[in-house]
Amino acid sequence: MGKITRLVVLSSELPSEMHLLIYELHADVTIKETCYGMMVHGEEAMVNALTKTIRKIDPGAFIKERGFIPGDPRRCRADRGGGARPGFYSIKKEYEVLPALARALAKLPYDTPPAPAEKPEKILVARLREIADSKTGPAAE
Repeated sequence: MGKITRLVVLSSELPSEMHLLIYELHADVTIKETCYGMMVHGEEAMVNALTKTIRKIDPGAFIKERGFIPGDPRRCRADRGGGARPGFYSIKKEYEVLPALARALAKLPYDTPPAPAEKPEKILVARLREIADSKTGPAAE
C-alpha cells in the first residue's frame, strides 16, 4: 500500500479539541492543522483507520482524499507567493453550512439502507435517431 492524504473538514464547534484528540492517538501519520480542520498524510491503512476514528469522535467531520501531500510546492502558498490556495473559497463557503449538514445527517435512519433507484428503460439507437430527427415539438416550431 502507498501513502495517501485525506482532507478533514471539521464542523465541530471547537476543532482544536479534535486536533488534540488525534495527536493523543500517537498515530504514525503527518498531521497538518488548517483553518478548516486538518490534513492527514501517511500509509493508507493507518490513514483509513484514523479517519474512521475521527468519524466516530465527530460524525460531523467531512473527509475526502486530497491529491497532494501537505507542503507540496504545487499547492503550497509559500511557493506560490502567498494568497488563498486554489479551492479555498469553495471550502470556506462549504464550511459555513457543515453544522447544518451534520445535524441533517445525524437524523438519517442508518439502520436500513435506502432502496436503490429504478433505472429508466434504455431506448434503441434507432428510436433515439427518430426522436432527434423529429420535426414535432416546441423546438421545431
